[in-house]
Amino acid sequence: MKFTLLTLSTLATTIAAFTPTSSSFVKTTPVAHRAASSSSTSLDMKYKVAVVGGGPSGACAAEIFAQEKGIDTVLFERKMDNAKPCGGAIPLCMIGEFDIPESTVDRKVRRMKLISPTNVEVDIGDTLQPNEYIGMCRREIMDKFLRDRAISYGAEAVQGLVTSIDVPADHRSNENSRYTLHYQEYA
Repeated sequence: MKFTLLTLSTLATTIAAFTPTSSSFVKTTPVAHRAASSSSTSLDMKYKVAVVGGGPSGACAAEIFAQEKGIDTVLFERKMDNAKPCGGAIPLCMIGEFDIPESTVDRKVRRMKLISPTNVEVDIGDTLQPNEYIGMCRREIMDKFLRDRAISYGAEAVQGLVTSIDVPADHRSNENSRYTLHYQEYA
């Protein structure tokens, strides 16, 4: 978790422009930061942020970055229509917190029992009030809703697999150094 946050923070403060190469199989994208004006303050900088992964966390991060003035956001997801085999459980409080429409909830679960591989049982729902539930969402629907919302704020979506990120050795001392994202774009 800390590594991911550090990476997003580093990318947010140091990257700016993608320049794709002509390869149709593997895309190579140099990324650097540049000043939007002659001033060198961070408020005057123009940034480009790459968010790798378009699930709930990535889509929400892309939405936040896309709403910021001076930040161009690119969201990479390898499979935009992915039907993940997870339960898609989301507590009622998070539906409101993330402003997810109730129509995204496929089922309203009030009680369930989880059984571990070692037969440890956990009852879910004992603390729910009569009007509360755990929303069960189909991930392909919820993830698409969150990605579409990020796109509506200006994020650019790329369906592709990021295969590597080259971090220049002088990235901390040279403001003109360039990160390079390598990705395979899918049609």
